[in-house]
Amino acid sequence: MKRLIALVLLCTALPAAAEVTVHDRRGPQTFDAPPERLVVLDWALAEQVLDLDVAPVGVAETDNYRTWVVHPALPEDVVDVGLRTEPNLERIAQLSPDAILTADVEPEEFARLEEIAPVVVFDAWDADHDNVAAALRIYRELGALLDREALAQDRLAAQEAELDAIAAELAHRFGPDPKATAIRLNDKASAWVYGENSVPLHVLRRLDFEPEIEVPSSTWGVATRRLEDLAQAETGVVLAIRPHMGGAEAMQTPLWDFLPFVANGRFAEVAPVWSYGGALSLGRHARAFRDALLALE
Repeated sequence: MKRLIALVLLCTALPAAAEVTVHDRRGPQTFDAPPERLVVLDWALAEQVLDLDVAPVGVAETDNYRTWVVHPALPEDVVDVGLRTEPNLERIAQLSPDAILTADVEPEEFARLEEIAPVVVFDAWDADHDNVAAALRIYRELGALLDREALAQDRLAAQEAELDAIAAELAHRFGPDPKATAIRLNDKASAWVYGENSVPLHVLRRLDFEPEIEVPSSTWGVATRRLEDLAQAETGVVLAIRPHMGGAEAMQTPLWDFLPFVANGRFAEVAPVWSYGGALSLGRHARAFRDALLALE
């Protein structure tokens, strides 16, 4: 009897080791155990989860993810759960998720999702906060949710070291005060230019490059500019991230060859990388930018 009482006291004294808490936009959310079956409705969050070595059971717009995001690769058996803006609730329910991860959703959509499974919702993109700082914070929170906090910290530290190394490599090639502007071609008459509060500009500055085309801070950190406005990039490099919104139509126009960065051989296309990505997309941007910059003659 004494042994039984001692065992009961020991068990009640032990903490619930598997319990995890994540802080989303509503505050702390506690789970009895790390959720294993995840449905992810935001591509940046899908990146973040995959970057913690967890494969979701469902992701929104899987084919488009493989075109626009590319890395980290999405396993083939991940189920497409519909549009990011209008997910297929029936398909999500069929997957029996332990949790649904999403970002920047309206209350009505949140309520519908919560009828299926617990929802973790983050404020990822906002004109009133630092989007990159938010991505780093979300990655750490997901590390806590998935019981991978140490892995998250290790990978963030490794990324910082890699960014330092890439910056040093590019400084050796481009010297002091280099200029570079990140864009994505939209159609034959316009381009998206990445500016304040964007991942691409944050990374370029981390590599000690400054832009020549100013774009004020906004929710997404990007603005449309006419093709002729790109001529403001007079001396620096212009990096066009693929895939382009409207293909390569702009490069086939008469104006294109007269833009200073084209005429002077300072234009480079960049391998696909998601410009609205998660914490470790900083490293992916840096590697893609480095490869494009070093390929210039």
